[in-house]
Amino acid sequence: MKISTSLWKGHVAMLFANMVWGIMSPVSKTVLMSGLISPIALSAMRIAGGALLFWACSLLLPRSVVKHEKVAPRDMLKIFMASLLIITANQALYIIGIGFTSPIDSSVMSTITPIFTMIFAAIFISMPITWLKASGVALGLGGALMLVLSDPGGDTHASNQLLGDSLCLIAQVCAALYYVLFSGIITRYSAFTLMKWMFLFSAVTYVPCAMPWLVEVQFSTIGLDLWLSIAYIIVFATFLGYLLIPISQRVLKPTVVSMYNYFQPLTAALLTAILGIGEFGPMKIAATALIFAGVWFVTQSRGRSVKPQ
Repeated sequence: MKISTSLWKGHVAMLFANMVWGIMSPVSKTVLMSGLISPIALSAMRIAGGALLFWACSLLLPRSVVKHEKVAPRDMLKIFMASLLIITANQALYIIGIGFTSPIDSSVMSTITPIFTMIFAAIFISMPITWLKASGVALGLGGALMLVLSDPGGDTHASNQLLGDSLCLIAQVCAALYYVLFSGIITRYSAFTLMKWMFLFSAVTYVPCAMPWLVEVQFSTIGLDLWLSIAYIIVFATFLGYLLIPISQRVLKPTVVSMYNYFQPLTAALLTAILGIGEFGPMKIAATALIFAGVWFVTQSRGRSVKPQ
């Protein structure tokens, strides 16, 4: 079956976004383990940094690169509600959760998103749960779990595993709701327009609440390695990653978009193998095959849906 150029762009965008998010989990854990920055402060820096980058690009880049669009008042409210789900709640809860649990557990929680997305899509936009789609989600989940559980000797550094896992799980529920409920508004505005407003709203609602933790940070004691890690979180895992979400949502179904979450633990596993601190043996090769098979099953599933406006 021939795939259009726009579909290819959607798949590549979501694949890249989840790869940088997969790297973010161990990077964030490294920053938090330094003891210099609290989870709440790090999440506030991430949201504020993302807002600054999106607005700087919007104001400085030419209109041929970044469109200057006027957002209708009724859509502004929807964008505000979307920002609370995918940025304020998802980003903040996930990073805070990583602070209490292990990167492995947080990776496991990220694999739950396609299941919630499939259920919410059936409830809210009448997207049927076909056998092909359900089988794809199950295959992808099985492959992701094989990846994250195939290394039982991994370091946990979990201070409150139940709390951390619960926060990461709620973050994925918020992401699934966003993929389903706000898919209709994506087609009306460019990715830059959507993200600059969403990050601004999130920064205004979250950063003031995080000020007590931000003022405690001794920025002069932060070394170059931690600053580079923080830069990666803001520039790649936030600015570039979230810029790619609307591009994918324009052409891909919510369930397909969420299926790419399975590539987050795959990226982490590949990174550890490349760095020589882990192995990519037969078990992980089989897990990778299951993930790719699962994504393919879901992309082949057919079914009509009514998108919200």
